[in-house]
Amino acid sequence: MIIWAGTSSKDVGMVVEHYPSITIPQKKIEVQQVPGRNGDIVTSTGAFENYTQTYDTFLDSKYIGGLEGAMPKIVDWLLGHDGYQRLEDTYFPGVYRMAYYTGGAEFVSMFNEYGEGKLTFNCAPEKYLKSGEWPITMTNGKKLFNQTAFPALPIVRLKGDGLSSGTLQFNDKTISISVVPDSMVIDAKRHKAYTEADGSVINRSNRITGNYEDLALTKETTVTWSGGITAVEIIPRWWTI
Repeated sequence: MIIWAGTSSKDVGMVVEHYPSITIPQKKIEVQQVPGRNGDIVTSTGAFENYTQTYDTFLDSKYIGGLEGAMPKIVDWLLGHDGYQRLEDTYFPGVYRMAYYTGGAEFVSMFNEYGEGKLTFNCAPEKYLKSGEWPITMTNGKKLFNQTAFPALPIVRLKGDGLSSGTLQFNDKTISISVVPDSMVIDAKRHKAYTEADGSVINRSNRITGNYEDLALTKETTVTWSGGITAVEIIPRWWTI
């Protein structure tokens, strides 16, 4: 079963026929050839390529108006969203991916009640662990341990006294905040800081001094803070490939 953009394939009469293939994303590398030198010089950029994930699907539409009635529902489900959406399946229940779908599927009709076809999603390389979605309430000096080989860029929720500046330290890396508001969110992956209040979002990026990448959670990260910061909560966003 596929869960795409929050809706299950089961809701549109579709199931996955068999275990999908497993793809390991390619590294983005730079290759140079130097005259007179054997082999290539290979430099890793530290990033990975997108990849495609294909599912062989079976459609049972006899209870939802036949293929004529089912196809509009399937089209709305697959193409009614723009950009990257959350993609899950029941074969890898502990992770989710961010993917986009551009269409182009073709279903073979059988008696106008059943269909077979392939769905292909273009996936970002990260497989996010669902365990990394749970917020962790920190104590000053607490250590976080990353069980994967890939540094995670978390969401950091702060509370402050609304009066003083503060510093947030991950190992030996420091982020400074001028006048820590009552509440504040730092999204290290998206490079933004903001406060949510009364249904609106207030930009706080101008209060940040330092690099968002310095908040990366490596194998072992000690989190400390000082000044006007009164509480810290971290959503780690653990991921693998």
